[in-house]
Amino acid sequence: MNSSHRNHYDMIIAGAGASGLSLLWYITESDLLKNRSILLLDRSLTPADDKTWCFWDSNDLPMKDWIHHSWDSLNVRAYNHEFPAKLQKFGYHCMRSVDYSDALLKRAKADPRITLLEADITGFDTIVAEPPSIDRSSNGTPGSSKLGVVHTSQGDFTADWIFQSALKPVTSSEPSPRRHQNGIYLKQHFLGVEIKTENACFDPSQATLMDFDTPQDRGLTFFYVLPFTPHEALIEYTFFTKTVLSRDEYMRGVEDYLSERFDLEASGYEITREEIGVIPMETRRYPAMYNDRVVNMGTMGGLTKPSTGYTFTRIHRHCASIVSRLEQGRQPVVEGESQYRFRVYDTMLLYILEHQPAMGKQIFHDLFQRNRYDRVLTFLEEKTHPLQELAIFATLPYAPFLRSIWKMRRHILTGA
Repeated sequence: MNSSHRNHYDMIIAGAGASGLSLLWYITESDLLKNRSILLLDRSLTPADDKTWCFWDSNDLPMKDWIHHSWDSLNVRAYNHEFPAKLQKFGYHCMRSVDYSDALLKRAKADPRITLLEADITGFDTIVAEPPSIDRSSNGTPGSSKLGVVHTSQGDFTADWIFQSALKPVTSSEPSPRRHQNGIYLKQHFLGVEIKTENACFDPSQATLMDFDTPQDRGLTFFYVLPFTPHEALIEYTFFTKTVLSRDEYMRGVEDYLSERFDLEASGYEITREEIGVIPMETRRYPAMYNDRVVNMGTMGGLTKPSTGYTFTRIHRHCASIVSRLEQGRQPVVEGESQYRFRVYDTMLLYILEHQPAMGKQIFHDLFQRNRYDRVLTFLEEKTHPLQELAIFATLPYAPFLRSIWKMRRHILTGA
């Protein structure tokens, strides 16, 4: 099979979520990659208003126009105390998936280099290309004879490189009971409802990152409040546990919270949209490659931070690194960005949340009460140095972390 085959592209992006669309943006912005043919495919290429991506950033993200709302002040609540703080270094932002997808898909439709296809993605393979093969991963000179293959409901398509965020890597199938003994496999699951109230209830300049003053009997539980106007806010009921709830269970919690915290009864607001999600919080490491011509992206590539679930800015750094390698004629394979010590920190916290969930509330209380928010966010972004990290850990209860190190010592010693 050579590059003139009608089902062959220089690159295929399989999955049009945050990671796939972000990579498409970085590729199309590159002058050095301007002649590449690209296939973007997913089951649906119609933007859906079903996700809100939140992140903090020092205003260097290139897509500011698509940010839905920003806050310069955050608040955390626990044990009937609040810890509001104005951010100095960062802004805290939210972006709606529908806005992001709509803008990028419109760009893609107008770009002659890009082919869009709606199809179910069923698997990936590699094949040996028929000569003469051109390895477009290395400045267009003859090279590897392998091509990536994506199997879809609309047929098979090949490319020099495929970037996928649609399927779990083969080695990351659901862990067996034996593997569970050596790892932590929690879920961050939530229901978010966007509401519009009759009376002014919210301060749109301040977001509530975590409100722990809610029953903790199921495990670590908190509410997340993003106010957009005095009358509009997104309220998310969030758990760090193994078992998800039914929609009715989430909704009862949301209704109770709105009544208790904002004195809002059902007649005082309307729900304008909903979103529900499950994010993996795991010690398992996802491989960078699905096979030797298919690169894993997003959550499927291990970009979700295990202890927080935040992914958006990590995706952008990953995509920028991939495009930089393509421009240099190098293999576009970038390992997950967490350094070893941060993987250890994540392991410690996940162990506590699984085995001592009641300590989670105390840990987050102390973290935000005793440290500047900008320092905490820098730490969660994995941009601190070891002395700063020691200073943060000195503000937290040490016994649960020491116990977690001992219990998870085999996992930690084998590379976390």
